[in-house]
Amino acid sequence: MERKTGVQKLKFKLKLKHGGCSRYGKASGSITLFLALVMTMVFSLLFSLLEAARVQALDEIAARSLLLELESAFGEYQPELWRDYGLLFLDGGNDSGELDLALLEGHRMEEAVLAQKGMGFYQMALKNLQFTGYTLATDDGGAVFQKQACAAIQAQLAAGTAQALQATAQKGKELAEESETHQQQWNSAKNAMTKADEIEKEKKTDAAVSPEKERPKASLSLSEKESKQTAKTVPSGKAGAKTGKNLPENPVDSVDVLKNSMTLALVVENPSEISAKTIPLSDTLGNRKIAQGNWQLPKGGSLDKLWFLQYLNRYFSCGSGAGEKGSENHALEYELEYCIAGKDSDYENLEKTVKELLLIREAGNFMTIMQDGQKQALALEIATAAVGFTGLAPLIQAVQIGILLAWSYIESILDVRCLLSGGSVPLVKAISDWQSDVSLGEKLVADKEEKTKNRKEGLNYRQYLQILLLLVAEDTLAYRAMDVIERNIALKEPGFRMDCQIHGVQAEGLYAAESLFLGFATVRRIKDGTYHFRKISECTYLQ
Repeated sequence: MERKTGVQKLKFKLKLKHGGCSRYGKASGSITLFLALVMTMVFSLLFSLLEAARVQALDEIAARSLLLELESAFGEYQPELWRDYGLLFLDGGNDSGELDLALLEGHRMEEAVLAQKGMGFYQMALKNLQFTGYTLATDDGGAVFQKQACAAIQAQLAAGTAQALQATAQKGKELAEESETHQQQWNSAKNAMTKADEIEKEKKTDAAVSPEKERPKASLSLSEKESKQTAKTVPSGKAGAKTGKNLPENPVDSVDVLKNSMTLALVVENPSEISAKTIPLSDTLGNRKIAQGNWQLPKGGSLDKLWFLQYLNRYFSCGSGAGEKGSENHALEYELEYCIAGKDSDYENLEKTVKELLLIREAGNFMTIMQDGQKQALALEIATAAVGFTGLAPLIQAVQIGILLAWSYIESILDVRCLLSGGSVPLVKAISDWQSDVSLGEKLVADKEEKTKNRKEGLNYRQYLQILLLLVAEDTLAYRAMDVIERNIALKEPGFRMDCQIHGVQAEGLYAAESLFLGFATVRRIKDGTYHFRKISECTYLQ
């Protein structure tokens, strides 16, 4: 074996010292095939784990992005509704006043494209957005509209405000329901007077045929001489009382004329000042075909109608003036009256409302007069003078009730005049508060300044309207209230429709993201090198 020289040994040591560098200063090396395969597997595993983590994050971001898209859309609520009525709805209508969800979807897609720019590692794009479910203000009889209205007024008033009015409202509702019974009694009184007229005619006919025939005597009949003596005090021609006492005229006939006459002429001092505004009823929610939502929200607790009435009272105008809040523009001046009557003109709405007020006041006044023995005795005397010649006690009693009802109606006319002039009237008066005379009758038409004295205690005009509103069915009341809001906003924004106002949506979004790292395993199916994330989310203004 050849032995190395000293120079060769030195070169070998230097080569080891410099790490095996070549003469050009570059490192030389090699790697085995096994190590290459191992490193490939390791890096593939690392990249797969990194891509899996990224995909998982993209999945969460997609769900969050869809919710943010919906919340951003709902942030563009209808401004007039919020400013004038404190309600939050998303306007889904187009320029033609039709519900157009595609318009909203396209707008959100455009906004999403701008929002995705510069996301880098987690960049993905919204490929499709569809509102699969939606709830409108008019759905389910306007339930969500009432719910929002109640929430709006509860945030403004004390917690016990509505409950404090519950007893008064219930009493007023009972009086309104009693008016049906009083109408039956009124018809019975008129029938009794008609029956008495028939009996009188039969007696006159019998007397003409057999003048010498003895007439039967009745316990309550009167002689012809007494009838002539009382004819002056009883202009209707009926016989007077046995005592010859001067009695007021039977008011039933005159009050019946008043009930069938133009009511506003009785209670409004200057009818020419009544608003002449009208709206087309054919275009209201209850008379036109409206859009319907396809997403049924879970129902919460029962709505308190008294809170809804407080909302209407605060935001709507009426015959006594505008509400504390609400729109400055009014398609109808008497908005609460429209909610009660549902007619196409202010005049008709006020007239029907006044008629119902008169019936409530008649019922309240009848309760008062039935506690007054003197007025009942006077009514009995007038009834006896009118139909006592028949000798039939049921007829006398029916006419007596009719006279008391007529007197109560006369008092009611004075009450409503007081309410329309800004006064207050208790639901049931004290006997000492009675103002009218039974003989006033037709004089009320000529003397419009005659009214009950204004009192601090009692209910004002708006409070009486709340009683009448309580009698309107909830669905009907909600639709009429939305009619008012729709017509008012349409004065500023033509084409505005309440059945295009969205309360909540359920949406499905499709997101796509490109793959970044190549791995040997994927956690989600890839199509054309792209991940797809399909998400469903929902959003409403009021839970």
